[in-house]
Amino acid sequence: MTNGKVLYQDETKKALENFIITGHPFSKRLAHRVALVKIAAAKANEATGVLPKNIADAICAAGEELLRHDYDEHIVVDRFQGGAGTSVNMNVNEVIATRATEIMGGETVVHPLDHVNRSQSTNDVIPTAMKIAALQLLDKLIGAYEQYALALKEKAREFEKIIKIGRTQLQDAVPMTLGQEFLAHAAAARADIERLKRAKPCLYELNLGGTAIGTGINATPEYQKFAIEYLARRTGYPLRPAADLIYATQYADSFMEVSALITVNATNLIKCMNDLRLLSSGPRTGFGEITFAAVQKGSSIMPGKVNPVLAETINQICFQIIGNNQTILMAVQAGQLELNVMLPVVAKNLFESLNALTNGLIAFTERALKTLTANPERCRGLLENSLALATALTPKLGYDQAATIVKQAMEENKTLRAILAEHNIMTTEEFDGLLNDDKLTRW
Repeated sequence: MTNGKVLYQDETKKALENFIITGHPFSKRLAHRVALVKIAAAKANEATGVLPKNIADAICAAGEELLRHDYDEHIVVDRFQGGAGTSVNMNVNEVIATRATEIMGGETVVHPLDHVNRSQSTNDVIPTAMKIAALQLLDKLIGAYEQYALALKEKAREFEKIIKIGRTQLQDAVPMTLGQEFLAHAAAARADIERLKRAKPCLYELNLGGTAIGTGINATPEYQKFAIEYLARRTGYPLRPAADLIYATQYADSFMEVSALITVNATNLIKCMNDLRLLSSGPRTGFGEITFAAVQKGSSIMPGKVNPVLAETINQICFQIIGNNQTILMAVQAGQLELNVMLPVVAKNLFESLNALTNGLIAFTERALKTLTANPERCRGLLENSLALATALTPKLGYDQAATIVKQAMEENKTLRAILAEHNIMTTEEFDGLLNDDKLTRW
């Protein structure tokens, strides 16, 4: 607070009384992007002759302070609130108005609605701020994914000569290399990255200038053009006015699309983390083909236990993303007539999904994936003990004879190598040649 005084005014105080819900203020990220919209609006209003230069300059200066996080403690309204985000919009309007008045020396009172909110409505400010914030968070997530995908590819190269047994339905199947297994995970990560990139264009179209319901009441086309062009320059995104402002005001499908695509990525990550956890199980009574570095004690009672805690963390983040997506779905379909009033919960859940996954991937990549090691002897031992190598025998022996050998090996609890040697079907050298990864794994 500045000199012990709060910067917000009456409408924010009313919101504090009305929405005593979680005790957690609304996303500062969204509030900062609302401040950016206020700067763009002030500049546009000055350029179109709607606001005097001195007031517009003061609004811009106060908005820049908010963008620098100078007054985050004055963004106080609860994250759960009715009114389509009006309380957030008014909170920012009032803080900027108070600071702009102070910047002007108190000679002119800057009004939160007549000046700061001029040519705007909550209904075009909040969606615009949400889209800019989501784009920036998407770019951070893509950056984290790029490092994750690269680390997987590097592990694939490191493990390219380690031959092991592949599994289907958790049963022994056919041989592969550990490198191939990691390369498949890297390919999934690349697909996830492309999916995130495809999510961005639906956020480029803004309804700013449409004001209350998209008809543009109390705003001009010149204002809209100037404000959106300023935001495009400032953010570096190809932002543009929506082709149909009424549609863009009452439908929130762009946020649903982004959330749904992130959820697809989450399902891929759950699968990958589950696989890595399985491969690291043991170390002596599980698969034990890879080992995660010990980053903390695994148990408060079992000495020496190492748990895949960062993979487990990614799993939990992804479970939360799936839940967040369901909440967003319910909120997006709840729009009625000319407006969807449920955007606050959409913003809360979408930003949480993007932010948590970004931080989770960074932590997993740096502290788990890059330090992960392979256990080549364990991989080869499981492969040699597996009866699945019989598939590689069928070209030489035929299906029926190979099946007979497998049956005997199972009944006598012997390896294929031993049975083949007993019947003089294949020498040890020939069997070793069979384990050549170039013959067993073509791709």
